[in-house]
Amino acid sequence: MSRGAVGVCAATWLASERTTRGASESRATNWIWTDGGKNLTADKQRHRFEQIKQAGVDAVLLSTYNAEVLSHAKEQGLQTHAWIMTLCRGDKQLLQNHADWYDVSRLGVSAATKPPYVGYYHFLCPSHEQVRDHLVRIVSGLADTPNLDGIHLDYIRYPDVILPVGLWKKYNLVQNTELPQFDFCYCEVCRNAFKKQTGEDPLKLPDPPANAAWRQYRYDSITRLVNLLAETVHAKRKMLTAAVFPTPSLAKKLVRQDWAKWDLDAVLPMTYNRFYNQPPAWIERAVREGVAALPSNRPLYAGLYLPDLRRAEFNHAVGFAMEGGAKGVSLFGGLRQIQPG
Repeated sequence: MSRGAVGVCAATWLASERTTRGASESRATNWIWTDGGKNLTADKQRHRFEQIKQAGVDAVLLSTYNAEVLSHAKEQGLQTHAWIMTLCRGDKQLLQNHADWYDVSRLGVSAATKPPYVGYYHFLCPSHEQVRDHLVRIVSGLADTPNLDGIHLDYIRYPDVILPVGLWKKYNLVQNTELPQFDFCYCEVCRNAFKKQTGEDPLKLPDPPANAAWRQYRYDSITRLVNLLAETVHAKRKMLTAAVFPTPSLAKKLVRQDWAKWDLDAVLPMTYNRFYNQPPAWIERAVREGVAALPSNRPLYAGLYLPDLRRAEFNHAVGFAMEGGAKGVSLFGGLRQIQPG
């Protein structure tokens, strides 16, 4: 993704789709998730960012970078955002010294020692004050970085209590209900806080997944963290954005995100249609739901998963996103990965 040439067809099409449909005076803004290519030579970095800009992309979400990378991106007029794994953190130091900060499943298993699904799914618990303080320090430091326009939060959620349906076969699962090994978080901090709030221990509820107050507690725990990070970043006059699950209803159901209530400058839902066994037209419906739930001044940029899109589908996907009210698209997988045909 970071080293490949930008696809000419996609570049030409995106660059031509600069006007938000239905609002002729409004210029679309497009984003791309990528790494900084910090090991490339200066000439190759310049050429790469020049290609990205020519492709019609305006903002880069960088998982890695250094001062030189940021400088070259800014020379091309690109916005620069630090892309961080927010709650999914397998830092060796944290796992060794603060295992108690991690989510615990309904079966009592810690994500520090036995992460669900995949080996890197070590999720911190947002209810811990120490976790919130730790993440505030991280984003505060990033916000002081010269030539960085903002912070982009990814994995700002609990582990998937239910995977997108298109991934069930990959993991040999059927998740028509909330299975206890994927239901988080039941750590002592969460249990005591909920007990103080409601008088009930979530582990002793007759049917924890069906309890509205217990679901709300976890939505609010994530929202409280995001809005604290927003205060920190905004105090330093930087932007805060987030990658979120595709619609408000799916985000609540699958990963406990109530992202319409987050104090973000923009939201980038991952409207990856094939993850949900849906055609590209589904993107329009997903975007409409998100736009309707957000404040009118908060832009939504629809995330497209390029490895799943053929060239014609890509064109349609962007069109569906804009028809749904997106202010642009955010691309994951690299423009060069658009399949031919």
